[in-house]
Amino acid sequence: MNHDRDSEIADVLRTMAEKIAAGAPAGWRRAELQGFATGPDGSGHRGLSIEPGEADDIDLHAEMCEIYALAGASGDHLAIELVVEAKGRFEAVVSESLDRMDHSEHGFLYVLDRGVLPPEPTEFQRGRPDAAPAGDPKEAVALLGAYLRERDRVLGGPGTDKYAPPPALPEARRAWLEAQLRVRYGVTLPEDLRALYSLVDGDGGEGLLDRHPWFGLERLEDQSRPENRWWTAGRSWSQHLFQPLITGVGPSLTMRRASDHPCWIPFATSTGGDFLAVDLAPGPDGRPGQVIRMGARHDDGPVYVADSVTSLLRRHVTALEAGAYAVEHGELWIDLGDMKEPSRAAHEKTRSLTVAGPDAAAIRGWEPWIQRLSVINAPWVDFGPVRGAPVLWQVKVDNCPGADLTPLRDTPVELLDLAMDGIDLAPLAGHATLRSLTLRTERPVDLTPLLSCPRLYALDLSRAVVGDLGVLSELKGLLYLNLRRGQWAELWERGGHPAGLAAAGLAAEPRREKTWWWSVDRAYHAPEPSLKTAVRWAGDLAGEAADVRVFTGRFPRRRR
Repeated sequence: MNHDRDSEIADVLRTMAEKIAAGAPAGWRRAELQGFATGPDGSGHRGLSIEPGEADDIDLHAEMCEIYALAGASGDHLAIELVVEAKGRFEAVVSESLDRMDHSEHGFLYVLDRGVLPPEPTEFQRGRPDAAPAGDPKEAVALLGAYLRERDRVLGGPGTDKYAPPPALPEARRAWLEAQLRVRYGVTLPEDLRALYSLVDGDGGEGLLDRHPWFGLERLEDQSRPENRWWTAGRSWSQHLFQPLITGVGPSLTMRRASDHPCWIPFATSTGGDFLAVDLAPGPDGRPGQVIRMGARHDDGPVYVADSVTSLLRRHVTALEAGAYAVEHGELWIDLGDMKEPSRAAHEKTRSLTVAGPDAAAIRGWEPWIQRLSVINAPWVDFGPVRGAPVLWQVKVDNCPGADLTPLRDTPVELLDLAMDGIDLAPLAGHATLRSLTLRTERPVDLTPLLSCPRLYALDLSRAVVGDLGVLSELKGLLYLNLRRGQWAELWERGGHPAGLAAAGLAAEPRREKTWWWSVDRAYHAPEPSLKTAVRWAGDLAGEAADVRVFTGRFPRRRR
């Protein structure tokens, strides 16, 4: 942040305070804005609260964007928190690193290194080296011809010109463009798609593939470049903590679990921010050249479409021949059946299981394709049935005293949330895939077994009692740690936090009953951690490198 601009930022904050005061109702005492700027032209807020009463619609967009520019911000989120008092004072905090947690009431997140995020599961997945493509180049060419004929039949009429896709690029140019993909990623386009590009250069924006414009080969190569995969730019710690589990929609293990992959080559777009891509780095049960959906709307995992471009074209032809289409205002809508984009929520529901009480004794309803398991209020639950589960990635255990966690060692679980009276982590020692662990317990827990978990990057101990917090300093791979203020202080006394932390959380303190009922309308008591507490904590955490600027000042009061 450019400290030379502090006075200019303070002037803008003063203007914001004046606008808030002007729009506040009579008798107001305090206002609080939890705002943010996403760039020089973008802003928003989580709320503008007035005590007591409600504020008029106050537009602060221009001011927050101006602060973004003055602060020299470079990311996509600059937090701007402003407290305004009716007596003419304001206080503000501006930071790219400190912000409130979206997934936790009253918690704060401080990002120590915005350039470091947890590795995605795809880094640990491998496809079968002997997997063969499902597409067939000769059939794909024949299907394209059949599709164009059927399409002309459906859309044709007296005087209607037949549609002709753009002709193929010269062979030498096609070879050069494909060579760029081989050099950059070590991949070659699937033979069925290559055969199509030898005849046509995409569809010229016509939207042949269920209203998805099909790229020409120049556009395909350009869109595949790392600098042009713009949909990957928005990843952040805040988003990751809100949605930590990346999965996929489709048959289990056909796709790698990633928000993006350089070997996903986009060849068509919905024009709404997502793409059809040929997947040249499939999952363990996938086929090279399979078609997936990916892009801006799929940062929590790709969506399976077809086993090949050939199959995608075959489905188009079959639908037209069967009359499974509609024409609206000259636009062709094809019913592709199970190739339509499925509901992610509905898909995840079929892959999730919650059991409670007696049903949890033997995990009633368990199936091998379950990805998320929740077990609630189940004394002596038997986790035996999940042993060897192929895709069980998330487990939550709530109030299951006496539960033996040993069978979880033989699962690929990555996210584990344990809320138990007493927690023994010994059965998890050496767990090969455990990545994120949340503990909630009132009995001291020994963290030593976690030292042998090679992929553990996140710990939430904010609602746990820990026997020795000093163990945390030995977790060299830990990237994220969430604690309460007192736990942070204890950790620093015992030697400091892990040197590799990229992000840290300051958790909300337990709610406390108000002691003096009569003081409710006489004084304001911020929930802890308050913003002031969070600023002090960020300073202790990051030291002189802390990216937090505090502004205070006064503004002229207006008489009503």
